[in-house]
Amino acid sequence: MKTTSWLLKVIRVLLIIIWYLNMIIIVVAFIGITLKLFTSDGIKFSTQVKYPAPESTIVKLAPLTSGAKNITIKYDQGLLDMNLKKTAGNIALAYFFFISIEALIMIIIYQLRKFFNTLMHNMPFQNDNIRRLKVIALCFALINLLNILVGISSIIILGQQVNGLNAWNIIWTENFTGFILGAVIYVMADVFKYGFTLQKENGEFV
Repeated sequence: MKTTSWLLKVIRVLLIIIWYLNMIIIVVAFIGITLKLFTSDGIKFSTQVKYPAPESTIVKLAPLTSGAKNITIKYDQGLLDMNLKKTAGNIALAYFFFISIEALIMIIIYQLRKFFNTLMHNMPFQNDNIRRLKVIALCFALINLLNILVGISSIIILGQQVNGLNAWNIIWTENFTGFILGAVIYVMADVFKYGFTLQKENGEFV
C-alpha cells in the first residue's frame, strides 16, 4: 500500500529533478573543463592563501619552475591565481577529482531515490535499504576524503611552484562534515537493520 504523505512525494519529486539536473550539469561541466584544458595555454589554479603582502590590489610572485606562470595574489581576498603547465599529470588530476566527486554525488542521489521509493510503498525495513544507507554513508565519507586530497594537492603544488609559500600559507577550509554525516547515516542503517530483524521475527511468529 502506498503512503499518501505529501512530504515524501515532494522529496521524491525533488530527487528526480536533482538527478536529471545534475546529469545536465555534469555534461556541461565536462565539456567546459575539456575545452578549457585543451584550448587555453595552461591550467587555471586558484586557492585561498595567507601572505604578508603590502596593501595593494594585486601582488605578483615569482615561480620556482617553468611549470607555472602569472602567479598573482589579490590582497583584498587572499586569493592566489596562477597558470599551471599543461602536463599529463595536471590534466589527469583535474579529471580525477571532477569525475570522482560527481560519481559519488550521483550514487548518493540514486540510492536516495530508491530509498524514498520504498518509503512511498510503506516498505522501509528491508535489506536493500540497509545496504543503500551504508552506501550513502560511505559516499559522504569519500567526498570528504576527496576534498582533503584536493587541499593536500594544493599544498604540494604551491610548495613546488611558488616561491615563498608552503603548507602554512594555505587557508584550510575543509571540515569533517562528510565524515560526521556518514557516521550518522551508518547509525541509521543499523537502526533499519534492527527494525528489519524485528519485522522478520514478528512475521515468523505469526
